[in-house]
Amino acid sequence: MVSRMLLNRNLLAVISSVTVVSIILFTAPAFAHRPLTTQRAYPEQVHRVKLETGLRSMNLPHGDESYNLDVEVNYGIINNLDVGVEVPYVFWRPDSGDDVDTVGDMIVKSRLLFLKGREGNPISLTIQPFFKVPTPESDEDVLKSGLSTGETDFGFVFIATREMSPLLSAHMNLGYTFINKPDWGKDYENVFSFKVAVEYSADDEIEIVGEVNSETNKDPQDPDFFSILLGARYRMMEGVLLDAGFSAGISDASPDSTATVGLTLDF
Repeated sequence: MVSRMLLNRNLLAVISSVTVVSIILFTAPAFAHRPLTTQRAYPEQVHRVKLETGLRSMNLPHGDESYNLDVEVNYGIINNLDVGVEVPYVFWRPDSGDDVDTVGDMIVKSRLLFLKGREGNPISLTIQPFFKVPTPESDEDVLKSGLSTGETDFGFVFIATREMSPLLSAHMNLGYTFINKPDWGKDYENVFSFKVAVEYSADDEIEIVGEVNSETNKDPQDPDFFSILLGARYRMMEGVLLDAGFSAGISDASPDSTATVGLTLDF
């Protein structure tokens, strides 16, 4: 088991390094929206709002299921700086134990663009600190089933975006989360995450997207997370995007499958 976990972590490090190098060597902003979870480097424009809503269904290992109503709002404060909040409402359906319907962990975040891509240096770089407000659910048995740690966490994400052509763009996220030890004494570790996503504009209305998502497990006794997502967006009208995506888990700890549909509004 220990050797397998070490292999997973080493594989994660190799994938991260190879992808970073690839993006650097490849030669109008890219807009990463739902169904991607990868962040884009460009904050929202000043006094502009991006509202994302979606439904998500997850089949988890050991027979657990989760159905989420996700809401995310981002607002541009000044040039190159925005703030955002993610609030999920979770319908938690564990294989054993009581069903729970509750507000999930809320994420408060802010993006600061410190290097804007230009012709001589086309990679845009952003730092995003974030703060997790835990779910109000306090039943220890429910929290232990996988819903949440029940504690406040914080961290940061380093974001890179590059347009490889007028039709193809790529985004990379490297994150680190400081995990607070829960009251029940579980020996959790801090979490490193890595995501890379690509977006292809098939025409003026349809976009094809893909994402690789990996994260070390906060429980050192369990395998790390690794999944792949494919999805599409349809531009219904200016500022309105309809999306759908499907994700498959590669590692044993990842959700076996995740399906999502949603709507993004820019105004």
